[in-house]
Amino acid sequence: MIHNKNKPLGRRPAAWLAALLAMLMVVAMPAPAMADSGVDASNWQGCITDTRAGQARRAGASFAFIKATEGAGYTDPQADCSMQGLKTAGVRRGVYHFARPDLGNSPEAEADWFNSQTRGYMHDGVIPVLDWEPGGAYNAWTWWALRWLQRVESAWGVKPMIYMSASVIRSGDWSNVAGSDYGLWVAGYPRGYAGERLRDPGNVPYSVAPWSFAAAWQYSSTGSVAGIGSAIDVNWFYGDAGTWAKYAGGDSTPGTSANPLPAKPAATPQQGAPTGDTDTLARAVIRGDYGNLPTRRLLLGNRYREVQDRVDQLLANTTPAGDTNGGTTSVTVQPGDTMSAIATRTGLWPLSAWQAPSGDLNRIWPGQVVTYNGGGSAAASSVPSAGRTVTVRAGDTLTGIAARLGIGYTQLTGYRSGDPNVIYPGEVLRY
Repeated sequence: MIHNKNKPLGRRPAAWLAALLAMLMVVAMPAPAMADSGVDASNWQGCITDTRAGQARRAGASFAFIKATEGAGYTDPQADCSMQGLKTAGVRRGVYHFARPDLGNSPEAEADWFNSQTRGYMHDGVIPVLDWEPGGAYNAWTWWALRWLQRVESAWGVKPMIYMSASVIRSGDWSNVAGSDYGLWVAGYPRGYAGERLRDPGNVPYSVAPWSFAAAWQYSSTGSVAGIGSAIDVNWFYGDAGTWAKYAGGDSTPGTSANPLPAKPAATPQQGAPTGDTDTLARAVIRGDYGNLPTRRLLLGNRYREVQDRVDQLLANTTPAGDTNGGTTSVTVQPGDTMSAIATRTGLWPLSAWQAPSGDLNRIWPGQVVTYNGGGSAAASSVPSAGRTVTVRAGDTLTGIAARLGIGYTQLTGYRSGDPNVIYPGEVLRY
């Protein structure tokens, strides 16, 4: 009941006016930024049914990222069951792909596999994610990650996120990925967070440059959430349902169909070869954009020989190659390279005459330039002989075997076809 309805404004107490103004200011001020807690899960957590998802939601989980695929042929057997259970329970969803460039797969092949297995989640408030933790030198293959993200974006019509640890961010130059507005989901586990239940962890305590901010933070791998389990990954999303909707490209309300703008048509599979002049393509190969064989041959198509010949010329003309009288030779590190592989390819030994930017010959990354400063002989007799063997297994590729052994693919010899793209199970290769 309003007792002062008919009283003139001038007769109201000053304190009452102050309170009214304060109330109006509160209404006028924008609401503070919101954030949400959530989890990520895979086959190890089993199917997250609607009952389990409901328990998680009541425990504070507003979202969940679910593993869908890995490599170019694996689908998580619990993924769809969990995605449906989460949707029924009203939990926002993301779906991720575990990248395996170490198997010799092209980013396009893995993106197409992911798209084929997640087509039913497109335009339904679901965020696609690339899980980037391939290990070793592959962590620095930013070109591979970028092409996967672009391929998925063309099919989904939204920009995927990318997941990686804070340390992996420092392993390469991610400026092209960050500059293309692919959101970052970063992982890092500071002390004191182990065994935590869902909580507000605050701001990410690590540098995420070249990103200006992280969209989400996985702050513990030993969380405990009702309905999901213990020793699970717990996450903080820096936004609310509206923010999630923007990342997902449409309506984020689970259980409803989103109606964003029509998705961009999927990129047409490459026919024959990429466009561009030979020099530009050759320098992209040297930079690592086209990977090693057999991926490089696949991506370059009928221009492979033309471009590879130019690559060989550029590398040979970098410096006075073969000068062992105090001369210097510089070589650009290619994906999959080791210093032993580079020395074998150039014929420049011993390894002690080489220098790497890191100061450690065991720590080199694609795109770096390593330098030979003479003092050795390029004679064939100085090249170590291949004394070790490996047997080809079903599904193996030369680059995959090399990655498994931690060597460059050029060190593997003895395939009976004479073609590095054609190897057979049971063959014994030397290195």
